Amino acid sequence: MEQAALPIPPRKENSMVFFENVWLGLQSLRGNPLRSILTLIGIAVGIAAVLYVVVLGEITQQRINERLESMGSNILNIRPGQSHRHGVRTAGSVVNLTWADAREIREASSVIKTTIPVYSGNGALEFQDKNTNARVNGTTPDYAPGNNFKLTQGRFFSEVEVTERSRVCVIGSTVHEDLFENEMPVGKSIYIKSKRFEVIGLLEPKGEGWYSPDDEVFIPLTTAQERLFGVDHLSTILAQLRSSENYDEALFDIENILRRNHRLRPEQENDFRVRRQDFFLSTIQETNAELANFIIVIALISLVVGGIGIANVMLVSVTERIREIGIRRAVGANRAMIITQFLIEAAVLGIFGGILGIGGGMIFNKLMIGAGWILPWIWIAYSLAICSGIGVFAGLYPAFRAARIDVIEALRYE
Repeated sequence: MEQAALPIPPRKENSMVFFENVWLGLQSLRGNPLRSILTLIGIAVGIAAVLYVVVLGEITQQRINERLESMGSNILNIRPGQSHRHGVRTAGSVVNLTWADAREIREASSVIKTTIPVYSGNGALEFQDKNTNARVNGTTPDYAPGNNFKLTQGRFFSEVEVTERSRVCVIGSTVHEDLFENEMPVGKSIYIKSKRFEVIGLLEPKGEGWYSPDDEVFIPLTTAQERLFGVDHLSTILAQLRSSENYDEALFDIENILRRNHRLRPEQENDFRVRRQDFFLSTIQETNAELANFIIVIALISLVVGGIGIANVMLVSVTERIREIGIRRAVGANRAMIITQFLIEAAVLGIFGGILGIGGGMIFNKLMIGAGWILPWIWIAYSLAICSGIGVFAGLYPAFRAARIDVIEALRYE
């Protein structure tokens, strides 16, 4: 009578093997908590640093865009050039821009929508027992719409008030806080350089850039030139283009008009400077992007260091678990299973470090930047992929080393 064949035990499904290896990986981490925590911290710090730089870069970019928008569109800034003495350029500026220059540029150029003459100077401000210093700008009514200025109270001064050299002013939000605190400023009088002015408007806050427009006072240009500072020239002419595509043509027109008005010979340099009003912010934007890229590189280097920590942990783990590896091989585990086990353990270590870094980075960003819960999902996905990739890569050598261990020697290992 033939003996019945013994049933072949069913193979474990791949999903079961995977989850078993994940469980073994977690158990291994729990067996060496301090070592595992230090490794996790190394990965987490790198991920948190990456997220911090990315979020900070996004917020900075957003603020720069807001400042660019608030400065007005398609504005060229015309300033006097540097003065020279005995052929050497000095720190001072020449006095050569006039209201007549501004009018002629506006009338002669077909690509310039309007020109805004400005004279600026510093002045002491007083209201009752409070005083402060601020920048005082004499200009025309076109300044407000040209620079996207909005008022929270009152109005901007009119052409009639410019013609009549009226003592009226519009103040920024910082000046309002310094002089009036919570009081309504419109209708009250302040003293600018000991001369009385009526406050007719309060500007909406704009925030600080390389200068603070909130810490300024605006008065009619004629009042500033004739009643306050006693000058007949300008500090700046703002030229608003009809379109950003007209920049080159506008620059050509401005140079021709000003060189003719200032009687410059062909061999002489321009005694004025023309720049886009957003030039400085664009420079800041480029510098910010370069700095962010540099810090991201540093953060990625810290991730590589964290990966080295994972490799070290896995190598130590292989040494400590030689007997366990031998037992698993003896009961049927092949080399592929051993490699898979250690690779999954390394990946779990990397992913856990990534999750810890993402959570810590979000909390750190919330506390330090204070801009709400900003979640850069693309970088979060990148971070998890990087962490798991670092874990797998760092676990390759330890995994292959574990798989090459001789079963008999492993079982004899003490």
